[in-house]
Amino acid sequence: MLLAIIAAILFTFVEARPPAADGPYRLIKDVPIGGDGGWDYLNVDPGARRLYISHASKVVVYDMTTDAIVGEIADTPGIHGAVPGPGGRVFTSNGRENKASIVDGKTFQTITKVD
Repeated sequence: MLLAIIAAILFTFVEARPPAADGPYRLIKDVPIGGDGGWDYLNVDPGARRLYISHASKVVVYDMTTDAIVGEIADTPGIHGAVPGPGGRVFTSNGRENKASIVDGKTFQTITKVD
């Protein structure tokens, strides 16, 4: 009986919550990326209008002007994030190999890896 009363009280409070307010964000488009593995940080390069999407062992590069995937930065095992930097470079944090990659932001080719 006590359990039923507690459950009734909890459900009363759950139902009494106000509905969530509409926020400033809205879904514009779904873009399938595919591939296995997990996801981590997203990062935007506002100047180049690119979105860097960390996905398992690669970075998917999305052009926000054309709404298209324009490339991948490969060989980034356990990628946490990709950050655009000066000189057209992109820097990645590769967790599984405990290294950072320095990447050419135009060709998406790795220039070097740093321990």
